[in-house]
Amino acid sequence: MMFIRFLCTRSLIFLVLLFGLGLGCVSLSQASAYGNCPPEMNSQAGSFLVDARGDWPSLFKHQRVFASCDDGELGEGYSEAVANLFAQGWDQFDTFVALAKTHPDFQNWAIRHIDATVSDDDLNRIILNSNTCINNAPVEKLCRVIRQSAENALMESARMRR
Repeated sequence: MMFIRFLCTRSLIFLVLLFGLGLGCVSLSQASAYGNCPPEMNSQAGSFLVDARGDWPSLFKHQRVFASCDDGELGEGYSEAVANLFAQGWDQFDTFVALAKTHPDFQNWAIRHIDATVSDDDLNRIILNSNTCINNAPVEKLCRVIRQSAENALMESARMRR
């Protein structure tokens, strides 16, 4: 009887952990180290990224679930998704600001993905977009950081082409 109770308790704990991961349990996914991503999870992350690219909330949820897989091809996919939202989806900037305010780690992650793997066209568009909010006090600092990241990425891209 004691053994059955032990198995039931272990099964319940396992189900709770599994269910939590399925919903994107932030603390568990963030606790795992970057680069510690099993191949099947990396493959799943890549296939789900297609659906997560269109808006900041979807990208936020995806990043939380697959944080440990942010490397290589998936990392470049994240950079492309972030750049596309900052370059072509500037109308969603307020949503990013709200997420960044409550999740500064997500803000840092997104800005880190403005990098030299992004097209020069998108980087130039990000610079233009970020200039539109320079005189908006609540987001001025964030816009400067975004602009600076895009400018740095352009310089790095130019160095890489030499």
